[in-house]
Amino acid sequence: MKPVSILHLRDTYEIGGPGKTILETFRAIDRSRFQLHLGIFLRRGETPDSPFIKEAKRIGMPLHFITGFHQYDLRMALKINEVAKVEQIDIIHAHEVKSDGIAYLASRLRPVPIVTTLHGWIGNSLKGRLFIALDKRIARGFDRVIAVSRQIEQELLEAGVPQHKIRLLHNAIVVENYQRKGIRGILQEVVGRPVESPVIASVGRLSPEKGHADLVDAIALVKKSGHKVSLVLIGDGPERQSLLRQIEKLGLQDCVHLPGYVQAPQRLLEEVDLMVLPSHTEGLPNAALEALLMEVPVLATRVGGTPEVITDGETGRLVAPYSPSELADGILEFLALPESWKQMARRGKKMVETHFDFRARTRKLETIYEEVLKGPT
Repeated sequence: MKPVSILHLRDTYEIGGPGKTILETFRAIDRSRFQLHLGIFLRRGETPDSPFIKEAKRIGMPLHFITGFHQYDLRMALKINEVAKVEQIDIIHAHEVKSDGIAYLASRLRPVPIVTTLHGWIGNSLKGRLFIALDKRIARGFDRVIAVSRQIEQELLEAGVPQHKIRLLHNAIVVENYQRKGIRGILQEVVGRPVESPVIASVGRLSPEKGHADLVDAIALVKKSGHKVSLVLIGDGPERQSLLRQIEKLGLQDCVHLPGYVQAPQRLLEEVDLMVLPSHTEGLPNAALEALLMEVPVLATRVGGTPEVITDGETGRLVAPYSPSELADGILEFLALPESWKQMARRGKKMVETHFDFRARTRKLETIYEEVLKGPT
């Protein structure tokens, strides 16, 4: 019997959480039953050499470049349908606002079942908020809508997506990829100079919704209280220059470092004492799962699906978003009670191993694909 062919669509440069999920799904899925393809959106003239594309090529995932004259060229729906016809695609699986819209249009031009995974929305501008509203509306027309957190599931129900179409499927982690090996010195190599302990890190795209500016302000408060710490913001994005100006204004150049994008941050986590996720909005943060597996304590904001990973006082600590003072208080608590926080991280590791294993997630995803092929419920 021919394996079920699924075309994943993703618009990204860096790998990120959703991209990592796609790539790990390709590795973990039952290939006797499913064949995954990857459609990557490119603008005409754009070189196909992003970290995401390179990693997909490295693991042997079949790639298809969906090229348009501009970012939202609707003619890309026709190109998707060409790929679907040639490769005999059975299901199209979208992963963000852009691919949702184009997949929806493609399915209307040439009937094919469509699935989307909603990893979270970013509404930093009026344009972004309009796209979110559109995305929630067209989600009603998908055959299955996968929510990575209960918060997203609730938003979908409030937006009118039929409950029978929604499936809750948390992000997950390949546990064996996150084992301490006792290797040190990589952090200094990435930063370009020695990093003074204790080391606080935050992993994520440097974008307004990630709340890095709040964390930098919190570090200034910690420093004023007489404590010495280092902060490493691992990632890149549109907020980089703004953050550099903020760091300079606050006089934090010696203790706040922006090394840029790092493809495999787990090796750096061996040298990190505390992970802080100051987000204003989240789907379900992979960075929290990764930190806990490496037994790194987590301080995070109480947003999106984060409380589905971090139980305050049990597997980490939660504070309000948009609050540098609460972040600073959390960091000071960690500095005063490091062993208590390490115990929370150890409990968190056991929780992640039990509830967020990637193989179990993949089996559930295979079931969703089988449901889709059976037709409307």
